[in-house]
Amino acid sequence: MPKAQATPGKALLSPADHTLIMIDHQSQMSFATKTIDATLLRNNCALVAKAAREFKVSTILTTVAEKSFSGPIYEEIRSVFPKDEIIDRTSMNTWEDTRIAKRVNEIGKGRIVLAGL
Repeated sequence: MPKAQATPGKALLSPADHTLIMIDHQSQMSFATKTIDATLLRNNCALVAKAAREFKVSTILTTVAEKSFSGPIYEEIRSVFPKDEIIDRTSMNTWEDTRIAKRVNEIGKGRIVLAGL
């Protein structure tokens, strides 16, 4: 009789197979978020950022209208990636900015995880 073996599922993410894109984690953008407490939201975003850093997941940071409307990315994220470029967009749809697709292609991972407001 064959023995049972614990093996990772093929559909599970690994740090080597995906890129995380953190989208629009900015104070002005989170005003409309009413389903979660603002402090808990920011803490959760920090947790995602810290997990990505610890597991060495390639991460893209993006904001929208940082200077004119939405403000900077949460400090809880910025402090985790202090030297990373933040791609500030003028369009609401992340995929409408060619810099995002270019960066995804440069990284070259087969899967994308989107974390945004």
